[in-house]
Amino acid sequence: MDREAPMASNVDRKESQQNYPVLDSEVMVVGTGVSGLYMGIRLLDQGLDDFSLLEASDRLGGTWRDNTYPGIAVDIPSLSYSYTFEPNPNWSQLFSPGKEIYNYLNFCADKYKIRDKIRFNSKVVRTEFIVEDGIWAVHLANQTTLYCRYLVVATGILSQPVIPDFKGRSDFKGASFHTNQWDHDFDLTDKKVAIIGTGASAVQVVPAIASKVKSLDVLQRTPVWVLPRTNVRFSKTINAIFKRLPLLQWCVRQLIDTALELGMSATVIYRYIPWMTKGIEINGKKYLASQVKDPETRKKLTPDYDFGCKRMTMSSHYLRTFNRDNVHLLTEGIDRITAKGILTQDGVEHEYDAIVFATGFKTQQRGNNPSFEVHGLEGEELGAFWEQNRFQAFNGVSVPKFPNLFLTFGPYSGGLNWFTMIEANGRYIVRCLKEASQQKATYVEVKQSFHDAYFALMQKMSKNTLFVNGSCSTANSYYFDRHGDASLPTPFPPIWRWFRVRFSSLKSHRFEAQVPEEVKQTAAEHSQKRLAG
Repeated sequence: MDREAPMASNVDRKESQQNYPVLDSEVMVVGTGVSGLYMGIRLLDQGLDDFSLLEASDRLGGTWRDNTYPGIAVDIPSLSYSYTFEPNPNWSQLFSPGKEIYNYLNFCADKYKIRDKIRFNSKVVRTEFIVEDGIWAVHLANQTTLYCRYLVVATGILSQPVIPDFKGRSDFKGASFHTNQWDHDFDLTDKKVAIIGTGASAVQVVPAIASKVKSLDVLQRTPVWVLPRTNVRFSKTINAIFKRLPLLQWCVRQLIDTALELGMSATVIYRYIPWMTKGIEINGKKYLASQVKDPETRKKLTPDYDFGCKRMTMSSHYLRTFNRDNVHLLTEGIDRITAKGILTQDGVEHEYDAIVFATGFKTQQRGNNPSFEVHGLEGEELGAFWEQNRFQAFNGVSVPKFPNLFLTFGPYSGGLNWFTMIEANGRYIVRCLKEASQQKATYVEVKQSFHDAYFALMQKMSKNTLFVNGSCSTANSYYFDRHGDASLPTPFPPIWRWFRVRFSSLKSHRFEAQVPEEVKQTAAEHSQKRLAG
């Protein structure tokens, strides 16, 4: 990684005569998954060591710590699923299991000396910007309050599992759990099992447990497009070659990233090249026909929406699992959960020993990313702002009225390879912090005009995408928010966005030595109105 001159802290905590609380860290990063660890590594690399990472759990790793269900694996080639500055030559296969990703993140935390910067068992429940002092108060579940100058949200979008509010859910007498909270103490052997959902996790779980259980019912609301995934095991010789010739591994990664770029571009410029996704759909249907014997089951597994409306799903085992005598696809819909199992809308009660909820996560719902309240200026709360005004953030990183706050995974910044996106956003955040240091500023806020122009650009660019021009209404995709916007994926070709975030001017932000007087005045007036009314 490229190193610049060390960034000096703008607060000497020992000698300062300030009246506000002593800062626990100049910078606080919430989360220790892929994005949180990257922020720590990047901050250290740039000479800023006055920071801490807050982790709700007693271990780091984010989604790769929490998701341990049978069959879990990365859904893009492993050679591309790593930090660009820390390639891993030791992947066991092309699509490595989740445990290897988790081990890789722990390796990076130790190599770059991040672990000592982490405050474990520190769940954030609320944050607020103290306008009089220009600092953030970070309230933890254990009643502790920490203070920092800059707050970075790195909690990701896959940290809050969702279980629909099915009638009678608490009545079920058997085992039940979400794939994100897999109960490894429950033995599935010879059990009657139901899996609710057919998204990415179900596509991995279903073939992994089908041969072990007595019977497996897959309850499907929305079928998914499934493409074949040819997995290749890497021999020790291949690992040794990659270790000895890192340039070769880098070249292979570039080829993979280029393929991912083309795949993503097919959706973001769909208006001009609809034939690309249509071609994939033709191949997807051919693959489905070659895998599933029963015509009626094939029909039920055929999506009626365009490829790309949901995140790409790859498996060479999922579809053929429905040829097994003990595996059944149920599409009648759930009426309620009973003490014995599930009553479907056709009036049939299905009895189970266990119900597995493969029902996904909160992504853009309020209460996720971040999973805690964030109170900025004039009483504005980030989740409420997005809920009322649509998801928006300048460069996916900054929002007006939330000074000194940065997001590692904000609106319109997603892509197929999250490592690439996270590194781009992380570098941009650190650029802002370096600029603040150079200008001796302690107050950083994106300008409203730049923010609004960027959101208008997102809306304009979105008009070229599959999400606007294609047929996605029946996809039930987490790409779409409550406003109907596909505000998770970037509407740009990923490489274009990468260059924009990495090299765009910082004139979009105001850097002030202290909280501007007009900001304090407006905040005081708002506070008086709130108390009066």
